[in-house]
Amino acid sequence: MWKQVALVLLGVAALIFTLPVREANGTPFASPAFEQLWIQHQRAQLDLWGQAPLAWRIEPYADSPGGRRLVQYFDRGRMELTTLASVNRTSVTQGRLAWELTTGNIAIGSDLFVHRPPPDLPIDGGAADPRVPTYATLAQLVAQPASDRTANSQTVDTWITADGSREQTAPPVPIRLSRYIATTRHNLPDVTVSLFDRSPLGPEAWIDVFGYPISEPFWAYYRRGETALPSLIQVFERRILVYTPSLPADQRFTLVNTGRHYYRWRYGIDPSRPWPDPLPGTPVAIQLPPAFRAGVFLDGVRDPVDLALAPDGNVLVLTGSGTLLLVSAEDASGRASRLTTFASGLVSPRGVTTAGSWVYVADDLGLVRLRDDDGNGIADRTQRLPLVFRPLPGSAGAPVTDARGQVYVAGTANDRSPLPYLYVIDGDRIVPLGPAPTGLVRLFTWGELLFAVIQTASGGVELVRVNLAGQAVSTEPFLEFPAGFSPTGGLAYTTQLWADPIPGTLFFWGTRENAGTLLRAVPGPDGRSATLSPFAEGFRRPSGMTVGLDGTLYIADAGAGQLIKIVPTLRQAQ
Repeated sequence: MWKQVALVLLGVAALIFTLPVREANGTPFASPAFEQLWIQHQRAQLDLWGQAPLAWRIEPYADSPGGRRLVQYFDRGRMELTTLASVNRTSVTQGRLAWELTTGNIAIGSDLFVHRPPPDLPIDGGAADPRVPTYATLAQLVAQPASDRTANSQTVDTWITADGSREQTAPPVPIRLSRYIATTRHNLPDVTVSLFDRSPLGPEAWIDVFGYPISEPFWAYYRRGETALPSLIQVFERRILVYTPSLPADQRFTLVNTGRHYYRWRYGIDPSRPWPDPLPGTPVAIQLPPAFRAGVFLDGVRDPVDLALAPDGNVLVLTGSGTLLLVSAEDASGRASRLTTFASGLVSPRGVTTAGSWVYVADDLGLVRLRDDDGNGIADRTQRLPLVFRPLPGSAGAPVTDARGQVYVAGTANDRSPLPYLYVIDGDRIVPLGPAPTGLVRLFTWGELLFAVIQTASGGVELVRVNLAGQAVSTEPFLEFPAGFSPTGGLAYTTQLWADPIPGTLFFWGTRENAGTLLRAVPGPDGRSATLSPFAEGFRRPSGMTVGLDGTLYIADAGAGQLIKIVPTLRQAQ
């Protein structure tokens, strides 16, 4: 067992070195894999990425381990690390930014999207110009597949303006359609086919670089510098290709700055900085270690029971009244600025977790899973799982999810002994694993490992590793809590963006001498022990905790009716 824990620690430590630090000048590559792809693409016919790397982020993606992935933006695209689970098994994909910008669908999973209107921004990034189409204009084109028009080598003669008006008129030069892409039902012009066929990256490389075409080619004005010139434009999944015939031959092709435009659209800021400074909200009197700040993120929350990150990376707040709230925006101080009721009608809820695109809540009636399909912050699908099962009362019955996306919960079944059992959710089935740890306070996961905070027969409180083997469940001691501390939950900190806390830090919230407190434990390199110390004090009655994609700690203080943010310091360049 301890070898497993040590391996987890070593894996986390190795992962840290693949991630960027904050540099004084310029932005580094967020991963060596990104730099390798950058170097490879220097042999291309076009400048595929722009001058230098821009901002990097951890973004939600339901199909990645832990529901998140490392990405980096460039002027002309986005690189994505497909997995954060192992530094030995990673590959780089290129974002479908042109598709997202023109459809308004922000992908947070292979089949999970947040929708917002396509930006009313000219595709050349300049001021509004009636001759230059916007991304909102292109939204009208990408929804219209075409028939094969290559048989007669038809000339491209459609002109598009900023308001979406179309007219057939003579082009500046005759360019003919010469290849039909049946996959997305669009035609390619001869100049584009010639570009793709002579690619030094291989005959099919254009599909990886551009994706498939999602519009027909059309004529419009496009500014190169300060001058708007008639240009042939076509939207592909990943990029928008521009051909300006009046320019010298080696300058005719260019790419739209979809990466920079997308970042502004999604985040509302320019991507020039590696990472925005985290904002703590309204200052609050919480005692913290140096270089940390705390503030009120949301107040007026009645009886918060638990917190979790939604599949889109926003914060979910479960209340004792049976309401599940979603915080989906912050103001300039870092306070919550947009709150929606994700779901309601839950009965005596125990806790909330997410797995893939689903949100799971345990309550008095069993387990319910919810999903927001249209990205409006409200659950569109609510499925009460047909399980003859009742979660344990309080935090002991809160569900948890491991790095593989498996959901665990403790409870009793009507058709079995009243002895509490551990269960794993398999689709719409619940599979018993074995007896739950005696004195269970709360479960939590660390990677693929399952831990439990338990109350011992002698009155003490311990952290134990839960070993699962068929129908047998056993526990091994890991940490003993100080006398007088009554924990209500714990979590493993796995975010890699900050200097402190380090990945692998364990946090425990609860009360001591009737005051709320947050402890942290840093496991030793052998995985057999941990150093336990106070981290934050000044809460009334903490009831839940989660960690944002950027490393921010969110703590629900039920005694104060508040959500508190704790902002860690940024990692500094060595």
